[in-house]
Amino acid sequence: MVWVSLVWLVYSSSGFIDIALRSIGSVLSLDLDDYEVIIVDNASSDGSFDVIRRFVEGRRPGNVRVRLVRSDVNRGYAGGMNLSWDARDGDSKYVAFLNNDIIIEPESLRKLVEHMESDEKLVAVSGLIYLGDGKRIHSAGYWMDKLLVSGGICHGLPVSECPAINRDYCVTFADGAYMLVNAEIVRKAAPNGKPFIDETFLYLDDNLLGLILWNKRYEIKYVPIDSGVHFVSMTTRGSKGAYYGWRGSTAFWYLTKTKYSSLRWLWLSRRKLRRFIDKDLYSAVKDGVRLDMKLRNMLGTLNLYCTPYVKVICSMRFRN
Repeated sequence: MVWVSLVWLVYSSSGFIDIALRSIGSVLSLDLDDYEVIIVDNASSDGSFDVIRRFVEGRRPGNVRVRLVRSDVNRGYAGGMNLSWDARDGDSKYVAFLNNDIIIEPESLRKLVEHMESDEKLVAVSGLIYLGDGKRIHSAGYWMDKLLVSGGICHGLPVSECPAINRDYCVTFADGAYMLVNAEIVRKAAPNGKPFIDETFLYLDDNLLGLILWNKRYEIKYVPIDSGVHFVSMTTRGSKGAYYGWRGSTAFWYLTKTKYSSLRWLWLSRRKLRRFIDKDLYSAVKDGVRLDMKLRNMLGTLNLYCTPYVKVICSMRFRN
């Protein structure tokens, strides 16, 4: 049995292989005794998996169990992380999910676990994550408003301009680039006993998990722990990222109950006008409506007001 299973998801990283190797190197060098590392490759086709495998074989610590899992297809963030969920030690109490473009601090995972251990109500946490320059904030947890717009708290700001940074507080959802969850609670609360829903693929994962958990009356927090440096969207740059962003936000609009739910038709009509500008994004909207029907069969309707959301006017403070 291990105390923590740490999952590192990778897909076609040759374009930023230096960052990916620094990332997995930081994962293998943590100040924590009882953890395992599960490396999941999402069917990379650019040779990067072989580079990473050789790097890991040369750097593998003797006290850390490392498993390499290779998917037969690209399953996206949701499916890739679920694949690791099945491959982990089933008795691990906590699971940490990481992207392959974040370099984490050596003591961060131990401190996140200690914080979870001190508060039995917590089911998920994330710490202070910086942007690639190491100076500005990527996220101090994530907010969401009544229009279902979301973003990293204090994103783009220096620490000196984020006054709440040194205390813990509840957030709408933890940052999926590096978040820690209580495995047993997630198994009981989430559909099919897994943290994510395979069909969502991308950009409907940490935010959806957050709403599911809050609707089950569990708590999610930001904790003031320096966690790492995130280079952001190195894998998902390009038109496919835009497609999945529109698809996910469309499904989320229909799935989530807010004060503005009755205006869905107006919101959807506005998006349908995109057919005259960008047919690919129009297809994403149609696919998002189909995805919503699948999700509602699994989840019912989620209520935003079960979460620590922010008022629409307040959300503007964080848009930089």
